[in-house]
Amino acid sequence: MSLSLTQLTDDAASLARTWMAATAAGQTAAERRTTHRLAQLVSDPAGLEFAVRFVDRVARPDDLQVAAHELAELRSVASAPGAFLNPVDRLLVTAGTVAAPLLPRVVVPAARTRLRQLVGHLVVDDGPRLAKHIAKATADGFRLNINLLGEAVLGQQEAGHRAERILALIARPDISYVSVKTSAVVSQLSTWDTADSVERVLETVRPLYLAAKERGTFINLDMEEYHDLDLTVAVFLRLMADPELLGLEMGIVLQAYLPDSGAALDVLTEAAAARRAAGGARVKVRLVKGANLAMERVDAELHGWAQAPYGSKPDVDANYVRVLDRALDPTRTDAVRIGVASHNLFDVALAHLMASDRGVGEALDVEMLQGMAPA
Repeated sequence: MSLSLTQLTDDAASLARTWMAATAAGQTAAERRTTHRLAQLVSDPAGLEFAVRFVDRVARPDDLQVAAHELAELRSVASAPGAFLNPVDRLLVTAGTVAAPLLPRVVVPAARTRLRQLVGHLVVDDGPRLAKHIAKATADGFRLNINLLGEAVLGQQEAGHRAERILALIARPDISYVSVKTSAVVSQLSTWDTADSVERVLETVRPLYLAAKERGTFINLDMEEYHDLDLTVAVFLRLMADPELLGLEMGIVLQAYLPDSGAALDVLTEAAAARRAAGGARVKVRLVKGANLAMERVDAELHGWAQAPYGSKPDVDANYVRVLDRALDPTRTDAVRIGVASHNLFDVALAHLMASDRGVGEALDVEMLQGMAPA
């Protein structure tokens, strides 16, 4: 007889404390430095803004003049008080913001090099360093989910370029798992015409899935904002039902900070069960909590409507447990595997104990962002 959720919760809290103690005891000096640096970054709003804007506007552009202009625009953020930059880095960045427009070919590469030193454990260039990074992680026993930086695209040319880069990742023999966002490969998606948007997305992503079938690559269909939910689920349902893709295992993300996630899981599970009955492969649902709460809140306030996600972290955490409880059910896991994507050790412990107690441990994966909490 399975344990009650209350019993599992108590056991999970105890197991999480055991893991925390083991983590603290085995943490290396390098891991402590990495964790401390990241904690300083994310706890300081100015630091987080600087990191995001630098990666998106200085590290990504191919044109050095554009990157130099954007680096100069970061002067006020870099000089803001905070602990995310030490005095030497603050001086270097401030000087770089002044000199970048005058010497872009010197300053921008130097600034990018320093950024790699600071956040290289989180972000890797899509170049020679990526192969080394993947090889090391694989040798350490990890499987990497490769996700290209960047969210929504503004034009079809940029969308086409992004799709080509994803196709190149799929073609690589050292990559077995790639994430794709509908908003990153198709531009100007309309929430008022979902049917047409689904067809436009399928026109772009289906060739990616066919390539993945040839290479044996797993594709995870990701999403960012609430308005992407119905579209992404509709696209995934079509891909699941595609006869040419019947034998391909594929995945989708659900965000627990959306009250709709439980209902979406039920729809996906029903379709996955029909797929299995037709001889198809299982699918995977990667359960996350959601990373766009601030943006969703601002969007709701600007339009004068209630925000789509839950309003508090306890509500999100509770829904994460509800969806886990529903998903890790022996009647469901033959058709749907679950990826628990969380850095909260209680969530991971609860999922582990729940899956073990119900005899569905093989249907559970644990996923974390590499570099976020290395120990």
